[in-house]
Amino acid sequence: MTTVTDLTLADVAVARGGAPIVRDVSLTVPAGEVTVLLGPNGAGKTTLLEAIAGVLPITSGRLTGGGADLAGLDRVARARRGLALVEQGRTVFTSLTVAENLRVVRRGAAAVDRALELFPELDKRMDVQAGLLSGGEQQMVVLARALAMGPSVLLIDEMSLGLAPVIVRRLLPAVRSLADDGVAVLLVEQFATLALGIADTAHVLAGGRLTHSGPAAPLRKSPELLHSAYLGEAAAS
Repeated sequence: MTTVTDLTLADVAVARGGAPIVRDVSLTVPAGEVTVLLGPNGAGKTTLLEAIAGVLPITSGRLTGGGADLAGLDRVARARRGLALVEQGRTVFTSLTVAENLRVVRRGAAAVDRALELFPELDKRMDVQAGLLSGGEQQMVVLARALAMGPSVLLIDEMSLGLAPVIVRRLLPAVRSLADDGVAVLLVEQFATLALGIADTAHVLAGGRLTHSGPAAPLRKSPELLHSAYLGEAAAS
């Protein structure tokens, strides 16, 4: 079984409920890098992540990981090859303790240990029901649970949803650290400036199409360029 170490999308289109949402998207998510996907609400970012994870089918185009075709595999098969999706909404098992949340998915003690290294705050909360944690702590559990699967490719959809920027500043360095460990990260994030601060590459999706693709640094330095891309005015590069 081939482990997915990176992702390549070529002219990918995705529909939801029969309506085309994402069109002609081509991008790569290399191992050891944070690739950020930005864009206005309703642009199709979540739809694209769900298609990569296997929640939704790809209408057309190619999706490969580690050189192997992924489009014909279901969500479970993709997860077994190392692809993990962190969905919106802090989806913890509220009636289970932190330890039980991690135990549900873990693939080895080393993966759990690494998750706790990134989020040492959880170490003292292991016997606490996840529903009693703060929003920031719950998001740490969600991320730690994904890490406990030992993923080689991590898709993260708006982990900052409902959280204060100060909490997001705590979480993002952990994402950067994962990439530095060799994980391929595709991050969808509403706090564009903060996300660009840890990203290697940035793509902007507007109206279902990429309006910008390139290194993250120019978007960090030029709010005007980012604004234009959000409006769909910048040409993909």
